[in-house]
Amino acid sequence: MRTKQNRATMYNSVIKSSSSLSLTSNESTSSPNTINSNFSPIMRNDYSLDSVCCTKRSLHTFSHMWIVENFSSYLEDPEPIICLSSAPFSPISGISITTQWRLVCYPKGNYGASSNYMSIFLEYIKGERDIKAKAEYSLVNRKCELTEIRKDIQFSVYKCGNSRGFINYVKYETLTLLENETLDDDKLKIYVRITIMDDAITEETKYQEFDDSESINFTTRGLEGLVRDFTQLLLQSPPKMSDIKIRVTILYATFDDDSIQSPVIFYAHKLILAARSPVFAAMFSNRTLENTTNTIDINDLHPNTIQSMLEYIYTGKVTDIKKSTVELYRCADKYQLEDLRLQAEMALMNSISIETSAEILLLADQHHSKDLKSRVIQFIVNGNLKAITQTDGWHRYVACIPDLVTEVIQATTIE
Repeated sequence: MRTKQNRATMYNSVIKSSSSLSLTSNESTSSPNTINSNFSPIMRNDYSLDSVCCTKRSLHTFSHMWIVENFSSYLEDPEPIICLSSAPFSPISGISITTQWRLVCYPKGNYGASSNYMSIFLEYIKGERDIKAKAEYSLVNRKCELTEIRKDIQFSVYKCGNSRGFINYVKYETLTLLENETLDDDKLKIYVRITIMDDAITEETKYQEFDDSESINFTTRGLEGLVRDFTQLLLQSPPKMSDIKIRVTILYATFDDDSIQSPVIFYAHKLILAARSPVFAAMFSNRTLENTTNTIDINDLHPNTIQSMLEYIYTGKVTDIKKSTVELYRCADKYQLEDLRLQAEMALMNSISIETSAEILLLADQHHSKDLKSRVIQFIVNGNLKAITQTDGWHRYVACIPDLVTEVIQATTIE
């Protein structure tokens, strides 16, 4: 059992904070042109604590993405007022997990909106109690960047059936000008982040050396610092203490049918590569040519792809996953970077179109990705077969592989 002296030591920082507040309070009540030099705050560090209570209020944040396809058609629709609604969605944790919400969009503005503005609202559609919440709205452009961010200044009380948002959210010209890059293949992507405030709860707590929440904060800051330091390590040219060279060779065809080899060099660390990739681990654990010469030669991938791979290996993320998704998927599969492969696969699923479907289908077949293959075949048979079979990609990637053609035809029959 802890003694009162130990308790006083544990809460010494609380006492110091209270003393500082007392000094500030006394100074604020004195004359603005004089300082009370005789003021001497009483410092009491010898009291003990027998119990502590804590008042807690939880904030739960959840997000949702709503994709509106062929968005420009709504702006060209002759109807003066058009209302679109998203599917219902719910928080994934907290006491409000059973509530349901949806987004409501007026592409050409709501009643009372200024001309040439789109309106956006968040509607509370299912729940047994009033909810205190606030929302932040954004559009996701074709670079996967958040733009046109608008957020509620403070929390509001939502009753079931209530909706709140911005009547004059964004101008039409922002949505239609190509240089703004807001629409991605005529898809408007609306992202909302909602924060729900729970009621305050006061409870008695036990004495403890460290607060669990502080441990979580230290863990988060530690991971952020780790990513920051490894990013700086990768950006140095060459990186400090690098012991492996990656030489990427690109072949350019000339008018004389010759080729010009233009190597691009990357520097890295064997230990980091081996820790992240089983392929590199095997390469550096044996007397391979790469391990002996400290050089890895790559001639089947583009330098940008290798740069993205190294960024993922060192930091756990890729800045622009959509820049070379097909090649990045091949690269991740080649070096058994499972998380990167899944990220690239998700990006490919979101990029399926009439022009890209044939190449993605071949990629999924070559790398035995059932989910990706199923998704692209579903896209082809859902009314796009005729248009896709007329593309250059179909004749280049699929038409010459009878098994793939047969799978597509069979799926069309089932559909």
